[in-house]
Amino acid sequence: MARPKDPQRTTALLTAAATVVQARGIAGVTLRPLAAELGVAPRTLLYHFGSKENLLTEAIRHLRHQQPSLACALDNAPRPGQDAATALGATIKRMWNEAKQAQSRPFLALYFELATLTIRDPDQYAAMLSELDQDWTAAITAHLHHCGLGDADAHSFAQSLMLGYRGALHFGLVTGEWDAADDAISALIDDSRRKMGDHSE
Repeated sequence: MARPKDPQRTTALLTAAATVVQARGIAGVTLRPLAAELGVAPRTLLYHFGSKENLLTEAIRHLRHQQPSLACALDNAPRPGQDAATALGATIKRMWNEAKQAQSRPFLALYFELATLTIRDPDQYAAMLSELDQDWTAAITAHLHHCGLGDADAHSFAQSLMLGYRGALHFGLVTGEWDAADDAISALIDDSRRKMGDHSE
């Protein structure tokens, strides 16, 4: 009979691995050197996480939850009676302001590295990116359902929000033209409120 996993040990390994992944990048991490740096055998990481891909996914998810506004957006559904359109707009704004800070850059560089690797090698990386993005989609969809949107409309709207947000963020990070990126986010929020208002009528 297999020995049950120790959740505290798994968490400690994940925290340590996430630090290495953020420092080295996804392409710079392979299982054996990572295990050596953490002071464990490769089979220990496989025992706790199943595969390198699962470990990377969990590491990036762990780092994402270290971003306060993002963690709040992912973990908290709208409260009963809350204006969902206003709440979603405020959430996007908080996430945006946090994303522009220097301390957020290492995580964002990691996320966009994963996106780039997915373009180059979708067979290896697309599932990882899709699983991570599902966190965003589920959180946004909860707000949209709260506003009265059906499943199809909520899914389509959530995708549009993600596309607009990530596009503006990538533009700001790459060009440094944050005023233009700010304008794009403001337009995205205004458009979101208008669309959600239309659906609630």
